[in-house]
Amino acid sequence: MRRVIPPPRRRIHQGASAPICRLAEGPAGLALLEQPAPAGATCLEGPRVALSVASPYPTAGLSATAGGTMVMSWIPGVVQCVVLPDLAQAFDRRPPGASEARGAARANAALLRADDGWRAVVLPSMGDRLSDLGPGPVAISADGREVAVYDAGATYVVALADGAPRAEYPGASDAAAFAANRLWLAAGGAVGPAGALTPERGAPVRSLVGAGAADRVLALFADGRVSRFGTDEPICTWQPVVADVTAISLSDNGDWATLAGADAVAVVRATDGAIALHVSGASSIALAFDGRVVVGGDWGMALIVPVEESA
Repeated sequence: MRRVIPPPRRRIHQGASAPICRLAEGPAGLALLEQPAPAGATCLEGPRVALSVASPYPTAGLSATAGGTMVMSWIPGVVQCVVLPDLAQAFDRRPPGASEARGAARANAALLRADDGWRAVVLPSMGDRLSDLGPGPVAISADGREVAVYDAGATYVVALADGAPRAEYPGASDAAAFAANRLWLAAGGAVGPAGALTPERGAPVRSLVGAGAADRVLALFADGRVSRFGTDEPICTWQPVVADVTAISLSDNGDWATLAGADAVAVVRATDGAIALHVSGASSIALAFDGRVVVGGDWGMALIVPVEESA
């Protein structure tokens, strides 16, 4: 790992835009420009938005951590810890083949994936706590105290501090996520709390993410649909407004979801996919604190704020 020199900021145009917009270069720098809503989409009423700050360094993916006060950013070969609201890059880590990171929702901890598999680290330094976790699936609890690891036909929950075993759940697993520090699993098209999963036929789960404070998870299926699951709640299933979704996340209370695709990102209502924010020209997104949203792409990353926050 190494300390990163703070990056120069990109010039931005701070004029407000409707929440359905696109990122583009203008005479005053990077700008949000209003555009029509996606065809057939349901759009929610909300405040106008503006750019607060932008960084020139590219990102292929983003994951919020530490209560939204930091995000993990990565490109092939490099994972960075970025501190908000200034988008200041604190440290980076470059294990061979570094390709992804997953932050603990409410703690200074994260999981990093590289050629040798997953490892658990502390933030912002990204020093190892647990290594050699294998290819996964893996998950980290919201409080950063536990890690779930799938290996040889079972999912194991271990302590982040020392790897001490906490629980074991036999059976196949396609994905794992902690929700309010309770483990959920996906296997064979089924999603449920660990130890209570009933296998069923259906499209496999590509990605499973949990809320930090609520017992709710969001699943992205291989057939493109998205579903929110919660204890003693009906399952909510909908089609995403972003084409070819590559990544999802869920807000702390499980009410809002993010969708990332190759050409657009969005914040949507987790029960039906209705749009709160839709930004074309970005390919990664993370929910930050106080209603702020970080978006990124090969052009760098930017912090989008409600217009009241930009004054």
